Amino acid sequence: MNFKLFRSSKDPVADLVPPRSLWTSQRSYILASVAGVVGLGNLWRFPYMVGENGGGTFILVYIICMLLMGIPLYIIEAGAGKMAGRGPVGTFRRVNAKWGPWFGRFLILITIAIMSYYLVISGWTLGYAVDSVGGNLKTFKDFTSGFASLWYLLIIAVPVFWILSKGLKGLEQMSRFLLPLLVLIVGGLAVYTQTLSGASEARDFYFNFDPARFMDVNTWRNAAGQAFYSLAIGMGFLIAYGSYVPKQFNMITTSAAVALTNSGISITAGLMIFPIVFTFGIAPDAGSELSFTALPRLFLEIPGGFFIGIAFYMLLMLAAFTSCVGGMAVAMVPLQDEFKMTKRKAALAVTAVVTLLGIPSALSFTPIGLSLGDRPFLEMVDQLTGSGVIVVAGIAGAALITWLLPRQSMLDSINSPNIKLGPIVFSASWIVQIGRYLPIAAALLLLTMFLV
Repeated sequence: MNFKLFRSSKDPVADLVPPRSLWTSQRSYILASVAGVVGLGNLWRFPYMVGENGGGTFILVYIICMLLMGIPLYIIEAGAGKMAGRGPVGTFRRVNAKWGPWFGRFLILITIAIMSYYLVISGWTLGYAVDSVGGNLKTFKDFTSGFASLWYLLIIAVPVFWILSKGLKGLEQMSRFLLPLLVLIVGGLAVYTQTLSGASEARDFYFNFDPARFMDVNTWRNAAGQAFYSLAIGMGFLIAYGSYVPKQFNMITTSAAVALTNSGISITAGLMIFPIVFTFGIAPDAGSELSFTALPRLFLEIPGGFFIGIAFYMLLMLAAFTSCVGGMAVAMVPLQDEFKMTKRKAALAVTAVVTLLGIPSALSFTPIGLSLGDRPFLEMVDQLTGSGVIVVAGIAGAALITWLLPRQSMLDSINSPNIKLGPIVFSASWIVQIGRYLPIAAALLLLTMFLV
């Protein structure tokens, strides 16, 4: 998940969506959307979720959730934005004039909650980038032995506020150019790590199947959360992106291309991480620190690791930084619209709130070790939002859209001819039906798993 920068104008909706010139072709929309969703969700969150949830079993469930829920809900949210020509608040106002805008605002609050710990992790990427340039790359344990996690949160908040208040456009174009380089490095490292001594054990873990894990409701909840998280479902972003999509775009092919590319990058990131994990004796269920523990070990060992580490962490920092700026830009809109704040004041307010909310997450990786139960505070917030709230919000939002917006208008917005695979015919009406009945199917699935 890597949120984009958005333009600013007097129209609050325009702050939620990119300039119309960005979507001059279906190809440009796909490329921009891929750049928009690829980020820490792929390179940080996916490996740690795989490690905590049984390896290959989780990946299988994740793929199922991506195909049965992720892609359809992506199409529904983007299609709704395309039909309404508005961001999340305006789109749900079309659903219901009284309470619809509140649901749209709820999606924005989810984004604020996610940004609170996302900013902390972005601070980690900044810290690792600084250390790699200085030739002082540390293990995660050493990096968090002091209060670096807190200081880098406060440090990175300053340029985020500055970009939000100034609206610099060049950062987005630069990220779209450099993100492919990051993906190229990840792919190259994934190939290289297959030569490590722990690669065979890693593949056994990464492609295993555990029937007990498969029937565990937590595996399905976490996998659905990862699918939603990595595609930004249930947060309002896809509605915003879709609001500037031309009528002639086929939303099924474009959405499927983005989702499948995003999933491929996530799986490749896991192929990169786990051979390192098993080679250096790192626990695969180490949690949110997994990628930040594994990769420094590799860069300290391989030939040219100094230079590869600099390139990797600089590019990862850029992906994380643009994610923060884009996510917080969305949260600025209600302040500018409803409270008539200037852009600078809105940027200051959002940055201050997100930073303050992020302090407990930062303190969970300091000597204070702030935790809830037996898990760091950051991980608890991530589990609550990334594997809980956004799943409910995504399913509920899709149901509201498909039941309460005109069905034919949604079909016209999806704009896809029937696709035949042998006797099976896929159509846009399938997508609408999935949105309508997914809450019932999800409830029955959960009930069945609890009873088994």
